[in-house]
Amino acid sequence: MKGLYFGLFLLLVLPVAANAQNSKLSSSPPAGPVQPADEIRSLTRALAGTWSTTEKYEPLFLTPNGGTGAGVQIFRPGPGGFTLLENYHTKTTGGELFGFGLLWWDHGKGLQHMWCINVYPTGCEMFPPPPQAGPKWDGKQLVIHIEQEQQGKKMNWHEVITDITPKSYTQTIDIGDSPDHMQRWLTMHSKKVSDAGTKSVGR
Repeated sequence: MKGLYFGLFLLLVLPVAANAQNSKLSSSPPAGPVQPADEIRSLTRALAGTWSTTEKYEPLFLTPNGGTGAGVQIFRPGPGGFTLLENYHTKTTGGELFGFGLLWWDHGKGLQHMWCINVYPTGCEMFPPPPQAGPKWDGKQLVIHIEQEQQGKKMNWHEVITDITPKSYTQTIDIGDSPDHMQRWLTMHSKKVSDAGTKSVGR
């Protein structure tokens, strides 16, 4: 009889214990919040800050006679550090420019980019990376390649931020009707003015 009672005990008690354990597991707190991608953290560490710019323009595009410019470029992390924001203001031979950029990391598509500037009729444009192009960050330089149409003509825009140090970097822009026919339009040298705004804004 003892064996029968013990068998009935197992049949009655074990399912209850299992259900209690499952309930405990299901009520456990969810995993912690998603953290910013390492790529965005690395890019932000490299560029965050306020920079003064000196610019040289070749006789091309918005500056048919060439010229120079001087301005301010500010990179700062967005809320939670998930994005890198850029504010740009410069006075050039071709006119005054006001720009805003947004970079973020998409775990399915990689680095993504949107740019707004006062010479765009649409105000802002988002640039999904075409094959073998688009924004790329290798820890040493940022490359942004854009293929678009302007005034009915195909245009390639190749921008590189390189020679990055804690105090300076160089930025170049080449443009052309195809990746094989590009010309230098802009060479810009930037020097850090301040580290203000380099910390992530709280969520």
